[in-house]
Amino acid sequence: MNVSFKIFHWADEIIHPKALINEQITNDELLKLENGFLNQLKKDSELIFTEANFSKKRILFQIRQLINLSNTIYGYLFRLSPAWKRKIHSSQLRQIYLRLLDALEKVIVNVQQIMPETYFEIPVTYYGMSLLKMQIKKAVGNFSIVLQQLQIDKKLYDLLMRDFYIFLNKKEITRYEIDYIINLIKEVEYTNVFDTLELIKILFLHGFNPRDFFYYYTSDLNNRLKSVPDLHDQLQVIISEQDRFYGLPESKLKMFSSLSSIEGQFKAFLSQKKRSLKEVINLRRVIIEDEQGAKTKGRLKVFLSVPQLSLFIRVLIEKGLLPKENIGELFNFFATHFSTPQTSFISAESLRKKSTDVEFSTAQKLKGHLIGMLNWLNENYNLSNYKNS
Repeated sequence: MNVSFKIFHWADEIIHPKALINEQITNDELLKLENGFLNQLKKDSELIFTEANFSKKRILFQIRQLINLSNTIYGYLFRLSPAWKRKIHSSQLRQIYLRLLDALEKVIVNVQQIMPETYFEIPVTYYGMSLLKMQIKKAVGNFSIVLQQLQIDKKLYDLLMRDFYIFLNKKEITRYEIDYIINLIKEVEYTNVFDTLELIKILFLHGFNPRDFFYYYTSDLNNRLKSVPDLHDQLQVIISEQDRFYGLPESKLKMFSSLSSIEGQFKAFLSQKKRSLKEVINLRRVIIEDEQGAKTKGRLKVFLSVPQLSLFIRVLIEKGLLPKENIGELFNFFATHFSTPQTSFISAESLRKKSTDVEFSTAQKLKGHLIGMLNWLNENYNLSNYKNS
């Protein structure tokens, strides 16, 4: 049996179950095959990591070939098992496949020591994932129990569990993603998470960036804003949210490297929301100013304060110069048609109340105005020495 092929050519031509079964291979030949594979793997792996002309891109390509080889053998071991499991050497063949997978896994793991950045970029083999899957499922199960014990919004809980199980069933998972999910679960478990907002903060810090998490946050914030009727108060909520997230340390973590960072998504959303609110507030201010300007044009300005005007109206009423009937309508008339330098729009109720609830200083100032009016009459119409006979 020719065992001189490069390791990447073995899968279809040498170690395929049908090839082995059809040749009626003996136990000794199987062992020889295994040793030949392992020796060739050693030579090829040394070449991968020691060839000076190999770039990072080239090494990554070679490692992916090893991963594909591992996945192919894994498929022989499980998906094609009906073709060979009843044959005479099935038990030994199974053990050989497992040892080949172990050997490939050790070579792939060596990348972590030689090129750690590249290591975290490469996918986990099907065989490696089979070893990790139970560990991750257990971690996610414990995580589910922890979340259920906390005061977490059910929508966020359902979202997290759905994303975790989607993650577990991905066709290809990198070692970075495995570490990410395990560390995130540990962080939530060992941190004092009291409520939904605290959990959102932790997810933000760890770059949890699935799209549905961003949509959850924006929907939740919009619902909170709906319960705040005043636009200025809504703006304050947005500013508080910006302070809460912008003040956190920057994180380079991302659950999904192909998606935008959650930090960028949050900041862009809050900035846009802030701008939109300011535009609405400014627009409403202009509308109110226009309405006030239109109303002010029909008002006569009196150079008295509102309390002084109120008392003056009361004096006119008490001295019989204005009717005492329908006093409410009378004060409403003055409130509608008059303004003061400090108050463009006078409340009729306030005007009426202040006509009887009079402070001494107000009466004193009005008296000064009335004396000034009397002095003017005396000076202009020679009334100082006039005696009514």
